[in-house]
Amino acid sequence: METVVLVLVILVLVFLLATGIGELALPALIINGIVGIVLIFLTNLVINPPIPINFITILISAIGGVVGWLIILILHLLGVAFL
Repeated sequence: METVVLVLVILVLVFLLATGIGELALPALIINGIVGIVLIFLTNLVINPPIPINFITILISAIGGVVGWLIILILHLLGVAFL
């Protein structure tokens, strides 16, 4: 499953770079991904029990950025996922 997600992410990035949209959108996506990952680490300093940091949570926050972090946080607080 993780390999399939990784391949899809790479294909999307290649598509963005090939169409020219990537020149404008890629820096914004990178900054958004970094902010999402930093937010997960900062959130773990505050909440108890912390969100487990694994490949899936990092991938979701790197791709989704702030929105991905918010989804992870809500699912964790509701006890649906990331326990």
